[in-house]
Amino acid sequence: MKTYFLFFLLFPLFALAEPLETQEKRLSFIDVFTKIPDTSVSALESSFSRDALPGWGIVLGSTAVTYYYDENLYRYSQKLGRDWGIGNEDNTKPAVQAFGVPLLRVPTDTGSTLYFLGDGWLHMGIAGSFLGAGYAKDQTYEVNTGYMLIHGLFVATIFNQALKRSFGRESPEVKTSERGAWNMFPSFEDYNSKTASFDGMPSGHVMASTVTFTVLSERYPKYKVPLYWTGGVWLTALSFQMMNNGVHWASDYPLGIAMGWVFGQAAVKMGGSKSPEEIEKKQTSWMILPRSVPGGMGLSAFKSY
Repeated sequence: MKTYFLFFLLFPLFALAEPLETQEKRLSFIDVFTKIPDTSVSALESSFSRDALPGWGIVLGSTAVTYYYDENLYRYSQKLGRDWGIGNEDNTKPAVQAFGVPLLRVPTDTGSTLYFLGDGWLHMGIAGSFLGAGYAKDQTYEVNTGYMLIHGLFVATIFNQALKRSFGRESPEVKTSERGAWNMFPSFEDYNSKTASFDGMPSGHVMASTVTFTVLSERYPKYKVPLYWTGGVWLTALSFQMMNNGVHWASDYPLGIAMGWVFGQAAVKMGGSKSPEEIEKKQTSWMILPRSVPGGMGLSAFKSY
């Protein structure tokens, strides 16, 4: 299982095999924080524009349908977990603690590995692999991709926490009513002491995974198709396991996926960065200008970008 975990952590390095030419200005760690307002505004503008109406229809419609079937989907997922020998428990174990509080929990079996696919530490590790390789090879494009991943995850988590603490939906494992009660706007003390009773919607794990795959597919359009397929399998496995271990309802996912996509798209725009595809499509034009030549005047052609 540790071998699988290492593979998941290092898989994005495939994108570093081919150095990319770029005209981007290199981002820095401070940009992760100073560009929060710009990314937030960009995400909100795209979310509430006229073009976003079809997207909202899909999110609201799929949430309504899955909410209706939440209880059945939850019970069926747990049955599959038992039938497949995965079990219904979360068996991640604390690996790093501070003052008795676990800072990092790692997987120990198949079920906990599937659950770990959405863990923030894993996605920060993916971002770190881009940063490390980028700095080692002095490749601005990879460095910027790493910072975009961290930035997108950070900003998306701020909004995700705001919504979780607003909706206050119970997770399946602690439900007090069918499909979970909605205890809106819980106090900070209640939320922090009984988190599972309030943090059901939207799913942060699904959102984090979507941010990662959105940023990578935008930054590496050459790999967009395999990234979409990998992301689809990744999110399916993660979503199943979080119902199987009682962490989330199916209706917690549509909004989480939408948030991941919106904030991933917004994060790619930080610093006005451009993908190789955009650079290649950059329009060129010719300018004809007069110039002096021996014996008179002439014309010269210049290529402008």
